[in-house]
Amino acid sequence: MRPIRSLYRRFPALRHFVRRRKDAITYHAARLAIWLPRRISLPHALAVADRFGDLAYAVSRKTRELSLAHLDLAYGDTLSAEAKQAIARAALRNAARCFVELTHIDAIRADFDAYASVEGWEHVEAVIAMGKGAIVVTGHIGNWELLASYFAGQKGLPIVAVARQLNDPRLNQLVSDFRATNGVPTILRESGSSSREILRVLRDNHALALVVDQDLMTPSISVPFFGHPARTPVAPAALAVRRGMPIVAAFAQRRPQGGHLFTVLPPIVPPQTGDRRLDVFELTRRINEVFEEQIRRNPSEWVWWHKRWRRKPVPELDLDAEIHYQNSVLH
Repeated sequence: MRPIRSLYRRFPALRHFVRRRKDAITYHAARLAIWLPRRISLPHALAVADRFGDLAYAVSRKTRELSLAHLDLAYGDTLSAEAKQAIARAALRNAARCFVELTHIDAIRADFDAYASVEGWEHVEAVIAMGKGAIVVTGHIGNWELLASYFAGQKGLPIVAVARQLNDPRLNQLVSDFRATNGVPTILRESGSSSREILRVLRDNHALALVVDQDLMTPSISVPFFGHPARTPVAPAALAVRRGMPIVAAFAQRRPQGGHLFTVLPPIVPPQTGDRRLDVFELTRRINEVFEEQIRRNPSEWVWWHKRWRRKPVPELDLDAEIHYQNSVLH
């Protein structure tokens, strides 16, 4: 394997060729995965999704080991090995259920208010009433795509998602078209016009939705998450501090009787000390605290296999270069 990996690293053309083949396989696999669950009813498809999640836990060694390692890092000895295994398995079930629900989105939308409910909607209304738009942050918790569709379709909130561009243009178009069909247009971060589009959304007093619970190749800062430094995108905090507007956190969680409860938390007001870098740091820290609190309440619906803590503070990158990290700052 080492000679193959060495060749792969040395020849960009080979990497490009292999990546294109992998992207093509991913695209066609996605099309098939979308088609299959539609052949059966939603309740049966959800039952199959549970079995698929169990299978993924059993056969995907890397995903399983990453999930358990991250649960060890987050919870230490406060949870037993059996409890961590149950959470990791349930998280994969949830991911499969989320996908199945999106393939049945038309049926869900037909009776959305029966399938989902919302608490705290008044917080969104209060922020929109300020006339500056709304910055809505969420994470890969529950079915975050369904949450955005509910806000747009049932609540009539003009909401635009900010997302990264996928490698395969066909897969990228598939995802963007799905969101647009459900009332949630997408701004691609890599687009040269993304900054102008984001500001236009806020100027029009619409909502901007950002998923910021992963370590992405985007301007970030290292703040605590489950007691460990985690590089976290700064876009929501930077926008909020610059424009003097609060941030709204919203989350999805499965209900015992089926469907979802969408929760909107009270707005997070940005600090205004006059030191913009410190204000952005403190607001990003608070966002992570809110995310951690939600995940602790509902750990079985977060993506534990994501490499959330893969990088320590990176001084040569963006805001990490401007913060003097000390133990008191990171913990």
